Amino acid sequence: MNQKYAAIFLAAIMVLSVFSYFVASFMGDSNDDEVATDLQDAPGFEIIGGTHFNAEINSISDGLAISPEGISNAAYIDYSKVYGTPLQAFAPNITDLYSVYNTLIVKRYSAYNDDGFAFEAHVLSPEIVNFQYMPAETYNGYQILLRGQELYNVIGTPTLLGQQSSLEQVIDVSSGIANASTDYAELLEYVEPGAEYQMLSSNDILADQHYLEFRGLEDGNYSRTEIFLNPSDSALSTISALEGNSTERGLLYDTTIEDDGKIVKVVVTSNESNFFNLAMEQYW
Repeated sequence: MNQKYAAIFLAAIMVLSVFSYFVASFMGDSNDDEVATDLQDAPGFEIIGGTHFNAEINSISDGLAISPEGISNAAYIDYSKVYGTPLQAFAPNITDLYSVYNTLIVKRYSAYNDDGFAFEAHVLSPEIVNFQYMPAETYNGYQILLRGQELYNVIGTPTLLGQQSSLEQVIDVSSGIANASTDYAELLEYVEPGAEYQMLSSNDILADQHYLEFRGLEDGNYSRTEIFLNPSDSALSTISALEGNSTERGLLYDTTIEDDGKIVKVVVTSNESNFFNLAMEQYW
């Protein structure tokens, strides 16, 4: 894959994730390096008192179920399934995945909105406490741990990371005190489960709402699915033009239009040798 264009594409993808900000807060911090121990010797989550967070995080829909209303951007990636495949292009390197907790992040969900709310949910393996922290306070039975840089953790499966006010909102949703996000309910009706990489946005020039996923298929090929709620005329024209000459790029298009044009779903497949063309297909 041409590294220059791959870097441009990845920058566009990862701008919708707060993970890069959180990693930057921990990278280069020697304190965690000093307290990090061998994985086998590190204590488990049981050393943290209070209620431990517990929720399914196997999709972007699962993440939205613990997110408050008003989410403008969200992303989900299953790192355990993307490494060793072309989808690894959408993942940070292993050093970054270890840098936050000194144990591996295997699944990640992130969400934020335009009002300053932002958090991440991380599934860790192994689930150990191998990082430096200070107990901050207890909120609704959950122990909030200060990590520095105004970032906090709530231990559990998944472990939450973000500013304290954001984590308290997530706890409120999980506890039934506040409503979970239903912002993308209509769009998600057209999503098939199981994609390794998923992204949602309502800050998009192509449509009122935009869903993007990549997944590996059982036959060894790869697919890219995009679903648009109220797509722009320019997006529809671009999709039509690209579909018209897609075979020249080794791509197979399947475009469906639902609800009198309100929903447009585009599924593009390719083999591994054409993954670069699949990843670079843009509808603007």
